[in-house]
Amino acid sequence: MSGKPLAIVVDDSKPFLMYLSILLNRMNLEVLPVNSATEALEVARVTKPHLMTMDMRMPEMDGLEALRTIRKDQELADLPVIMISSYLEKNCQWEALSLGCIDVLDKPIDLRRLHKAIQRCNLYPAGPRRYLRAAFDAEIVLHHDGRLHNAKSVSLSERGIFVYLRQPLPKDAIVDVDIPLPSGEVLRVGGSVIYIKAQSGYNKALVPGMAIKFNRLAQKDITVLTQLVSDLLTKDLPKEQAEPDLLSN
Repeated sequence: MSGKPLAIVVDDSKPFLMYLSILLNRMNLEVLPVNSATEALEVARVTKPHLMTMDMRMPEMDGLEALRTIRKDQELADLPVIMISSYLEKNCQWEALSLGCIDVLDKPIDLRRLHKAIQRCNLYPAGPRRYLRAAFDAEIVLHHDGRLHNAKSVSLSERGIFVYLRQPLPKDAIVDVDIPLPSGEVLRVGGSVIYIKAQSGYNKALVPGMAIKFNRLAQKDITVLTQLVSDLLTKDLPKEQAEPDLLSN
């Protein structure tokens, strides 16, 4: 495994299983996609995941039955579970919440609500991540003390960016960051260096870099950054498809 938090994604709809698996992977989770609750329980007992997402309605064992089984299983009882369904009958939703699931999300998935649910699973030692973030492979320009620095971006959030730079700027340095947008325009935002990853004498292959926190943002810039991060997370994903209503057959 990669060292990322491990999530098991359970859904009998192959298009949606692919959609959510790719999305969670882009949200920095290691993902094991499974198309049945029975198999998911077996896999969970072996892999000890940090999180499971479970479709509410599936053939054979449905999500609620699986959640009841999880809560009764000594090995899995504390596993954070996010229930997901196209069918939000109140009694099913209330039962899922009474069984301690993190949240019940509807299809199509709301990206921000999914992010908030994941943060409630306590997956990261440093605490919840308030803002969405995504991998961002782009050439950017930093402005500092009248000089320009070309850098390679690694990841982007709604309030900051991590970049590779051979000679990182000093901590607390005030910078302006030019971020290329898909439209061809450039968004310039102000910020400060809050973390430096220097090259170690023991690991010459380590590329130096730094984290920059955006701290001088206009509302229009916040809107552009939020849309850019959302687009990075969802680009090229297969279209979400809800399974047919099993109750109507």
